[in-house]
Amino acid sequence: MTKNIEQRYKDFVSNNFISYDVKQIEALKSIDEEWQKRKKINFFSKLKKYQGAYVYGSVGIGKTFILNLFLQNVSVGIKYHFNHLMINIHAYINNAKDKGTALDKYIRDISKRYKIIFLDELHIFNIVDALLIKKIFLLFQKYKIFILVSSNFHPGELYKDGLQRYDFIPFIKLIEENFKVLYLDQIRDYRRQMLNQSKTYFTPINYKTNYEFNKLFERFVDKGQIYIRKIQTKSRTIRFEKCTANIAYCKFKNLCVTNLGHEDYRNIAGAFSLIFIADVQQFTDSESDQCRRFISLIDMLYDKRCSVVLLAQYPINQLCLIKSLSKEFKRTASRLYEMTIINSDKK
Repeated sequence: MTKNIEQRYKDFVSNNFISYDVKQIEALKSIDEEWQKRKKINFFSKLKKYQGAYVYGSVGIGKTFILNLFLQNVSVGIKYHFNHLMINIHAYINNAKDKGTALDKYIRDISKRYKIIFLDELHIFNIVDALLIKKIFLLFQKYKIFILVSSNFHPGELYKDGLQRYDFIPFIKLIEENFKVLYLDQIRDYRRQMLNQSKTYFTPINYKTNYEFNKLFERFVDKGQIYIRKIQTKSRTIRFEKCTANIAYCKFKNLCVTNLGHEDYRNIAGAFSLIFIADVQQFTDSESDQCRRFISLIDMLYDKRCSVVLLAQYPINQLCLIKSLSKEFKRTASRLYEMTIINSDKK
């Protein structure tokens, strides 16, 4: 591993941004070794040269961090959030005159500009992407692009139980045979660690708390990789304007003023592991429906072990003024104290 990238990692450690992690260093070494093999032109070498690295593991363990670090160090690549790339590809194909050659042209044009592509948070949820992804990766191979992938899923777990999954199996084999598959299996959750060190319930709503709330969101996401995501529940579509694959930023009114139900909240909780909820208002008798929805939302997020960060008008014990819902809201308040990891804010 180049001294430069190792030193950059140590700089993050010395500045207390991260804790030293052997698994992360080993993963960086492995990725760098594969990249160095690719750079050396030796037609007689018997060493297997992988097309890239596929790094997977649970949420918050540093996958994106180490791949970002590597990409910044080599300075010949670009990062795409996987959803962004697929949206761009679909739009390009749909607008192309010759749809048969559009995908090839799109990937070829990328290869002229970048030698490495980092695909962050790869996941397959729909059949259209499932049927297209192998073609994309074969074109990456054709144009000799070194691919870095981060995912929460082992390759064999991608698109599990999806429609026509048998047509997706060849892509899994392509990854397992042509990529260095690396598992970050440490127990430490860096996202949880950062939350534990942060204030996560902001009140009252003013310029200062709004700034702090948004600043915390920016610490967890790459601002250049934020996208729109839609959560479907039967005929209803809930639109989230600022997302990554596991994190969502939303307004209270979009979750609780809108007429959503238990099934909607279950799908939201299943889609994200961390949710920022802005502008939570105090509940009076005229907002009883909103309060019930909020109770249902927090119950579902709690059951699914989601983390939340709230920007609210009042402290938790002053949020609900509705006497008929006071007993129900006591449970919600207790769960909010636990979920937002509040210390000095328990007023």
